[in-house]
Amino acid sequence: MFLFLLVLSHLCDVPVFSDENSASQNIPFLVSTQLPDNQINKQVSYFDLQMVPKQEQTLHLKIENISDQTIILDTTLYQGNTNSIGVIEYDKSVKGLANNAQVNIEDLVKISENKIKISPKQTHELQVKIKMPEKELSGITIGAIRVVQNNEANKEGNIQNNFAREIGLVLQSSDPEQIPSTLKLLDAQAGQVNTRNVFTEKIQNPKPKLIRLTNLKAIITKEDDQEVIYQASQPEGSIAPNTILNYRIPLDGKALLPGVYVATFEADEGEHHWKLTRKFTVKNNISKKLNQTDILIKSQPSFFANYKWMMITGCVLLVIILGLCIYIGKIKRKLVEQEKS
Repeated sequence: MFLFLLVLSHLCDVPVFSDENSASQNIPFLVSTQLPDNQINKQVSYFDLQMVPKQEQTLHLKIENISDQTIILDTTLYQGNTNSIGVIEYDKSVKGLANNAQVNIEDLVKISENKIKISPKQTHELQVKIKMPEKELSGITIGAIRVVQNNEANKEGNIQNNFAREIGLVLQSSDPEQIPSTLKLLDAQAGQVNTRNVFTEKIQNPKPKLIRLTNLKAIITKEDDQEVIYQASQPEGSIAPNTILNYRIPLDGKALLPGVYVATFEADEGEHHWKLTRKFTVKNNISKKLNQTDILIKSQPSFFANYKWMMITGCVLLVIILGLCIYIGKIKRKLVEQEKS
């Protein structure tokens, strides 16, 4: 089990991780930044940099081992991604950037060391090198430098506590607020998450800017019918630049029926209200397969299970009636024989 002690903040419309030096219990190391002259917002501790084409720059991070033991740290850099509840994450490489994305920050930024060993009470300087493309960036690209304690040697059974620090990195050459927002409902489909049936609406932000949303609501209706069959909502969420929000609508144990559906996604962005719709089809073989593996759907009882006691009672009554008929028949035959004699 990985335990990441992280604190989120949203500053200057960019989701980053807050003060890296906050005293989190039991975390054996601190990470601090040396902000350069081209830092846009000097009130934050993450890198928020104004860059120009072809610019090369080296950033410096100070990592301090505050524990009494030698520690080993793994360092990586990841592009900002959007999870299924509209939270920006930096824990894995993004595979679904929009086709029109200018760059992936992982291609522009390189970390000098991917594994660091620091003795007790010692400090290490980590260099992060940036090389901008030839063309000017429109808007922003965001990511985070992730420093994780490597505890593989101290793993106990199936439990492994790994502590991480994340330093946000924002690169921009032009003001992202000058770019008009766009949202697209690319697709809607039925599937499963953790062996539970869900509908997923794929909401894409194809622009190099962060989109902040409030009053998110996703609904599913049947074609030519306004009645809401399934829905999900939340008060707020964000979509990272050039990424997709896979917004899920759980079925909560209800059987998935085949047919033609309409997916609708609504949200507010400031004064603007978004309403996106898309028609999609759930085929019979897909619904049958998903229903068979959904752990919340109770298996349909067989005919015998439904009418078991009725059938047993009927059989018992039939046996009793037959027994009475045989008994009465024997008595009648005896009476007839006595009359004859």
